[in-house]
Amino acid sequence: MPEDYRQWYTMMEVEFGTRFSKLFRGPAWSGCNSSDFNYPAKARVNVAAISHTTVTHDLKKSKYTVTSEIQETALQDLKKANPNGRFWLKLDATDIKPALQESVKGVWNGDCDIHDGALNKLRKEYVKRTDDLIHQSPKDLVKNFKEDATFLLDNLNKAVDLYKKKSDDETSSNEKLKELNWEVVEYTTLLSQAQQFKEQYEKTISMTKSDALRVHRGLLPDLRTYLRNLFKKKRQPAATHVLVIMLSNEKRVTKPYAQPIQYIAYHNIKDDQVRVFTTKIKKLMVEMDMKCVGTVTDGEFSKLRTIGEDKTPTHLAQLIKEARASVNVAVSTLKKMIIKTGETADGQPITEKTSVVPAHVIIKLDNLLHVDNLAWIDALKTIRGDLFRTNYKPKTWREHLDESEKEMLQSIIGQYKLAAVINHWITKGRDFSAHVYIPAIDPVTKEVHREQEDENHLMKRIAKHVRDGQVPDIDFGRFHEAMLDDDTVLTEAALLGQRRQNVGDAERLLSHSVADFFLKKGYTNEEYFVRTVALWHEATDGRGMSQDERRDANLRMLKMIMTNWMPWYEEDPDLRNIDINIRLKGIMGFSRETILGVTANIESQEFRRGENAEFGPEHPRAGSTDDVECFFSLLHRMTGGAHVTLKDFKYNWQKLTIQFSVRMDPNLPFYVWTLSERFSLEDQPSFDILPEDQEGENGQRLTRLHCLGHRSREKSSVTVGRSTIAASHTLSVRAAFFRKPVGLPSVPPQFQM
Repeated sequence: MPEDYRQWYTMMEVEFGTRFSKLFRGPAWSGCNSSDFNYPAKARVNVAAISHTTVTHDLKKSKYTVTSEIQETALQDLKKANPNGRFWLKLDATDIKPALQESVKGVWNGDCDIHDGALNKLRKEYVKRTDDLIHQSPKDLVKNFKEDATFLLDNLNKAVDLYKKKSDDETSSNEKLKELNWEVVEYTTLLSQAQQFKEQYEKTISMTKSDALRVHRGLLPDLRTYLRNLFKKKRQPAATHVLVIMLSNEKRVTKPYAQPIQYIAYHNIKDDQVRVFTTKIKKLMVEMDMKCVGTVTDGEFSKLRTIGEDKTPTHLAQLIKEARASVNVAVSTLKKMIIKTGETADGQPITEKTSVVPAHVIIKLDNLLHVDNLAWIDALKTIRGDLFRTNYKPKTWREHLDESEKEMLQSIIGQYKLAAVINHWITKGRDFSAHVYIPAIDPVTKEVHREQEDENHLMKRIAKHVRDGQVPDIDFGRFHEAMLDDDTVLTEAALLGQRRQNVGDAERLLSHSVADFFLKKGYTNEEYFVRTVALWHEATDGRGMSQDERRDANLRMLKMIMTNWMPWYEEDPDLRNIDINIRLKGIMGFSRETILGVTANIESQEFRRGENAEFGPEHPRAGSTDDVECFFSLLHRMTGGAHVTLKDFKYNWQKLTIQFSVRMDPNLPFYVWTLSERFSLEDQPSFDILPEDQEGENGQRLTRLHCLGHRSREKSSVTVGRSTIAASHTLSVRAAFFRKPVGLPSVPPQFQM
């Protein structure tokens, strides 16, 4: 069979499954007499092709694997297709159905594995206890059962305590309580079995060897079942998410430009653990002479955007955090940093402890105490009030609480500590007085490494803050007015957030059409906010904006945030004067993660724009995780959607990574074209260029974000014929009836708590 035909057929089967092969190849020997099997002349064939079994064997022989190790072959293919590429590491997770499975051959599936050795250690223990059970001595078995009983009793007590805690919580669902009750039942049952096995094997110690062996053989089937169930408890919790890591070319001019290279199955994962995985990938990229320019994740890994891999602070928020932490000492120590104890020959004040407090502040405090004869607390209040402009009321050390003597000292000294730290970093070439975020030099690549958050995640989060009424000086009721207007694309689903993970609904809520409506109605605050967010989103996700327009939109968003963070930002943007007691949570009504993500993204993008002369512009969407979302959509299409276990994921991971690599081959002997992409053998035109078919009259743009659509059924201004419009994403009554999920069975009465 020609290799190009074999390669094409394999891709078709991977894309469409056995449905394609059945129609394309025909039934072959299906329905024939058994005597005719494997006899070519008797086969019923449409087009000669390899079998599904052969395709599966071909995939297994590939260098791509189903394991969670780095796919080095993928990196090699990506390097070959993009020899001069500069790549982003893109990380995003999808949820999977938790399921701890064990095959007939003893293969485990569904386990968390964050490459810390815990799973391998547990697997070795399981193999040791289950292999050659017949030759294990009764004394060793009794010892194991004692250890099992201790483990099971400890976890039984935890399960009981958790059940009681949840049962006292009125918000706990019946299904959750039932699940916790079953957990108690299972630990109770296993504990009882461990104790019974222990007693039975203790009796065999005093038996003859032959009698003990006879008893042992009789217990083996139950013992194997017990061990399988015991280790299922030790393997808990099951993996609930899979983190996929992809590499994507920052230019995105030739499709495909992204390649999945690793996955991590986890239940809970921390920022530092994510760094361990990305560090290994970067080391491998350095060995292969591949340039890594940054990492993009979603909001849960916000620490990545505040501190570099070598512990270098990258965000102003981290400097503020460290400044506040540095003054968390005793009152007596703080006083030694600010009270004058003498002076030098040139008149400079001396304090008992080395201090960052300026000399003029120490002198003024001394004068207030000894010249003006103010009380200590009154003198501190005067110094505290001089920290900022006269029309600004400083935030207190603890939010909404009056400051004590210690807290006033902490606020004063901490404020000057921040200024001193910023001055220190300025000498190192990192000017935090002018930038909220500055990327650090990566210790692996020895080059600047930018950290960003996926912009679409941020857009959805900002929309949530608006819906929750958290944004100051914004009347949410006016969005309801916009929803009723025919000229806006705002729907009730977008207004109320009925589909929280829908980016399109966030775009409709914060769209140019809604801003135009507010402008027409004279709602100044609402128009400015919505227009600012819409332009910021367009700067990253919109086509046809020049580099200057994208920069202006970014800086407008940054200015809106910083003016709320530091009210005098427009007159004096020196960030050394920012109030260290302002909490990030609540700035513009946003969460801490939103502020970190938006400010880091803007500063990172503008830093990269400054490198355009050297490297050329990067694609505006380079720092988003849309590539990973595309991978997930393909995965869900292949597996049937929501019911994806880790076993299903592994099976399809290998097929998908192979096909991503095949499509990246510049010498592919056939064309690959799907409905969701524009086919082109040449480089794509710049995203900054507005296509001719999207140019409207009077300079109006007809790009996607300026012409958002909506379903007539969802638009409140449609008053006639709504009931006859088909509803999207709904099941028929019959389908909903037969697909209704089934919960856990009821706990038997004797086990109910």
